[in-house]
Formats: sequence, C-alpha cells, structure tokens
Amino acid sequence: MNESNITNKRSYDYLGVILSTLCGVHCLVTPLLILYLPVVGHSMQSPWFHTAMILFVAFTFHQSIYKHFKIHKSKLTLGLGLSGLVFFAIGYLNELMHHSEEHGNRYGHHEVHNDETAMIYLAIIGAVLLISAHILNIRKCKCLKGQGLCTK
Repeated sequence: MNESNITNKRSYDYLGVILSTLCGVHCLVTPLLILYLPVVGHSMQSPWFHTAMILFVAFTFHQSIYKHFKIHKSKLTLGLGLSGLVFFAIGYLNELMHHSEEHGNRYGHHEVHNDETAMIYLAIIGAVLLISAHILNIRKCKCLKGQGLCTK
C-alpha cells in the first residue's frame, strides 16, 4: 500500500477517535440533559441517533483499523477495536430492547435504571477500547511510513 493510502486511512483513525469520544461523552451527558433539558435529552436518546452513531463508528473501524490490520498484522490493535465494537453493539442492542420494552412497561423503575447504567458503562468501555485501538493504529501507520518506532 502506498504512502498516500496510509495517510488517507489514518484520517479515519482521527475521525474514529473523535466519534468514540463523542459516544462516551454522549452516554455521560444524556442523563443530565434529560434531567435539565428534557426535550434535548430525549432527542439524543432516540434509537435513530444511536443507530447513526454506531454505523459511523463501525465505518471508521473498517476504514482504518481493519484495513490497516492487513498491512501491520497487529492483533492487539484489531482485538481492541473489535472488543470496543462488541461493547458498543451490546450497549446499542440493550438500548433498542429497553426502548421497545419501555412502551410495554414490563420493567419497574429500578430495573430500567440498572439497564441504563449498564448501557452507559458498556458504551464508555467500548469508547475507551476503540480510542486505544485507533491510537495504536496511528502509531503502526507512522511505523510503516518510517516516522516512529515499530512495536509488535
């Protein structure tokens, strides 16, 4: 792969770091927004918003970490990225199930709160793992271009 392709795909790493950070911040801030600005908080809690975010995160993972794995073969980078995606996916599916069951009112308030708390933790763990994977991927790409230390 030539140098311009590595540079172009590395920009997806920076986008991935930004999106993963936004997801983590979103999960921390949304409960506060629901309390203090209910209209804004509920719109950020919509399934459409979460679907768009997870699709963008998955796209950046594919464009940067997965495609570079074929070059640098760093299992740690790929493993961190895949683990982060899995945590995001579990949190996302939990959110979808919670949203659909919310209309059926099957849970009491205590169980819903525990589910929301678990989803927040899963998303934050996923964000940290993906951010770490993107940073490692950036380092691996610098190594490929001869700009940094190569680590296995």
